[in-house]
Amino acid sequence: MKMSARYIAFLGVFLAFSVAAGYFERALPPIAPALPGIKLGLPNLAVIVLMYIKDHRTAFLLNMLRVMISGILFSGMLGMFYGLFGACVSFAAMAALKKTNAFGTVGVSSAGGVFHNLGQICAGALIMGGGLFYYFPVLIIFGSVSGATIGYLSGLIIQKLNKLGFGKIS
Repeated sequence: MKMSARYIAFLGVFLAFSVAAGYFERALPPIAPALPGIKLGLPNLAVIVLMYIKDHRTAFLLNMLRVMISGILFSGMLGMFYGLFGACVSFAAMAALKKTNAFGTVGVSSAGGVFHNLGQICAGALIMGGGLFYYFPVLIIFGSVSGATIGYLSGLIIQKLNKLGFGKIS
């Protein structure tokens, strides 16, 4: 697939936004200090938006690049491993739900938040052995709420970008 300079710049802006959003999220105080791993998922705004205004392949590419760049810059190889595991499981769930056309951005993103947490719990279980799944019910609640919030915001962004014609860039 040949990509225009405009399309590459478009994707670069989304990638820069998602990495910067991840950095900003790390700088925020913890949402629930007693509960590790609870985050809003701000970088996922870019993934959801691209999934809806472009295609799954573009959104997946952005997601993988974002996790790798963020891993290199902020969290190291172990953090990148957890991030890739969570991002892949989350993306598979979101793509499957979006293809059904039965869920909007809120439902798709909410599932993405829950499945991201599941992926990271599975990654942790691989590294440290079982015993981490007791924490998953707590993560379901927070993943659902943060995912729904990101999905709602993504829906607003998608409406604006569609009005501006950004879905037509190729």
